[in-house]
Amino acid sequence: MSGKVYLIGIGPGSQDYITPRAVSALKNVPVVIIQQACLDRIAEVITGKETISTSLTPVERTEKAVAQALAGKDVAIVSTGDPGIYAIASTFFSYLAIKKIKVPVEVIPGVPLASTAAGLLGSPLGHDFAAISLADMATQWKDIKGRLEAAAKTDFVVVLYNPKGRVGDQRIKEAKSILMGYRKPSTPVGIVTDASSKSEKVQITTLGKLSANDVDTETILIIGNSETFVFDGRMITPREYKEGVGY
Repeated sequence: MSGKVYLIGIGPGSQDYITPRAVSALKNVPVVIIQQACLDRIAEVITGKETISTSLTPVERTEKAVAQALAGKDVAIVSTGDPGIYAIASTFFSYLAIKKIKVPVEVIPGVPLASTAAGLLGSPLGHDFAAISLADMATQWKDIKGRLEAAAKTDFVVVLYNPKGRVGDQRIKEAKSILMGYRKPSTPVGIVTDASSKSEKVQITTLGKLSANDVDTETILIIGNSETFVFDGRMITPREYKEGVGY
């Protein structure tokens, strides 16, 4: 009989964002696979457990978790944020499908980085929005640009994950150029770096003033739509309920 795999999100940064369900699952599994950078956040919860925390790719973490489960052990793979949003869950389920392996799996959601950033900024996600990752490791850059164009054209608030990486500033510069084709330079932009950590930095600027120098590998951006405004240091995207609108 195989063990069960838990894909656990621990939210961004602070321990305050780790859910009770995540803590409970971590306390009950004998094996935990986790990136070294996250280890300190849950060290007290996983004391005495078998821990695999070497630098591994998502596929390698998946392989090790499946091997543990097929050996009859319950095992957890820990992700920052939510495991289903640009994280391990997609890789894990795709691996099972390709290899035609069946093991019990439970996804334990975590507080998404976008939600954390939005709370720090005010209410920029008050209406329809599109989340787009600028990391081109898994998606062709031409496809990412096409999605940016579509989101900008249809006036979605745009959340940009991974705006800067090993390829440098080029992708955020191109993204800004695309958005500027449909948004005013005065459009509010929220910049959140290291959300909920001790080095947290929160800024509100405009699309016209957005600079690649404001962005690093731990930054998430939220670009407002045509109705987003700033009041009292808060970024607000309205969603008014009006009589006669809708059904």
